Amino acid sequence: MAKKRQGKGLGIKGARHLLRRERKAKGGRSSKTRQAIGNFIVKKKSIVPNIITMSNMTMGFFAIILASRGDAKSLALAGILVCIGSLFDAVDGAVARAMRVESSVGVQLDSLADGIAYGIAPAVLAYQAYLSRLPQSGLFIDSGMLIALIYPICAIYRLARFNITAASDDHIGFNGLPSPAAALLVSSIPALAAPDFMFLVKFTVQFPIEAFVPIYVLVGFLMVSRIDYSKTPALIYRKGKLFLVLTVIGAILLIAFFSMWSVFVLAAVYIITGFFLYFIKLFKKKRKHWPHPA
Repeated sequence: MAKKRQGKGLGIKGARHLLRRERKAKGGRSSKTRQAIGNFIVKKKSIVPNIITMSNMTMGFFAIILASRGDAKSLALAGILVCIGSLFDAVDGAVARAMRVESSVGVQLDSLADGIAYGIAPAVLAYQAYLSRLPQSGLFIDSGMLIALIYPICAIYRLARFNITAASDDHIGFNGLPSPAAALLVSSIPALAAPDFMFLVKFTVQFPIEAFVPIYVLVGFLMVSRIDYSKTPALIYRKGKLFLVLTVIGAILLIAFFSMWSVFVLAAVYIITGFFLYFIKLFKKKRKHWPHPA
């Protein structure tokens, strides 16, 4: 009996020992897997800012599809998606610099994503919301399409010009209206007419087409102009992390309480302020060269 019990005890101990060895082997494999995944992320960590950049493009792509539906709610939602995409665009460069994975591929991805999100999407949205209502010519291409084409041409040209001059960039200002600001203004206008997306302020406005067309064309030409605009995100970042956090919180609160009105007003103020400051500087510069009376 004693031998049987001893043999039984050894059998239990052996089974336990075998179970522990199996667990260690499994743990070793899982730890190796986790290590391999970690090494891949470290080696390919540039994928993180690239995913953020592609998220901006994704928002622009979805905005185009929604805008093509043509109803007021879809048009408003398309404008909101363009604004959400701008948030991804605002942080992808900072994430790349923080992770030290800046590359020429990331620069090209950012430019191409901006072309879709800030060039094509706002133009499709503007056409479906306003420009399609212009008098039809009876031809395959109507006058609304031709006017709608002005904006994406200017936006794509501006992005190409920015890529060329990026090496000599002074990191202080932009030469020409930045495409994100132009897209935010154009895309927010259709959303101002949809009460479904209003939170605190339920005030809605349907812009007359007589007002929208000049705004649309002017914003397009401002992108390819030589008017200097300040780099607001860079200026905010230089103020310190606390100021940056407070700015982000303030922007979120503005959007939460005033919805797309806050986006429209901020974009309009930025565009108008840069426009007038440029001409004030130009006037002062010309005034210096005026002949002084004897």
